Amino acid sequence: MHITITVRNQALTPAVQDLVEEKFSALEKLVVRATSPVTLACEIDESMAAVRAGAKYRVEGNLGVDGKLFRAEAENETLEGAVDRVRDGLVRELQNAQGKKENLLKRGGAALKRMLRFGN
Repeated sequence: MHITITVRNQALTPAVQDLVEEKFSALEKLVVRATSPVTLACEIDESMAAVRAGAKYRVEGNLGVDGKLFRAEAENETLEGAVDRVRDGLVRELQNAQGKKENLLKRGGAALKRMLRFGN
């Protein structure tokens, strides 16, 4: 997985980079079957607008898997909390997409079985 980190209003420190890479490494086990390279664009923003809303950090994650885009955004008082929420959101979206794919496959198989049974 290729991770791109963009930081606004602060410097990208090795600690922040390690935190992001560690937290988002959990996504690799969900995208194991991807045929094309998986990319993650993470944007970290520390702004006054977010502070006025009750949070200090805003984190946005865009995950590209096989031509599909999964997106999550979160605001929190701590950077780690915001990254955790984004990771959880992306995991939820990936699992939901996988469930839809499996459900569609089962429905198609059931329809084929009904058609074959109707012929007898």
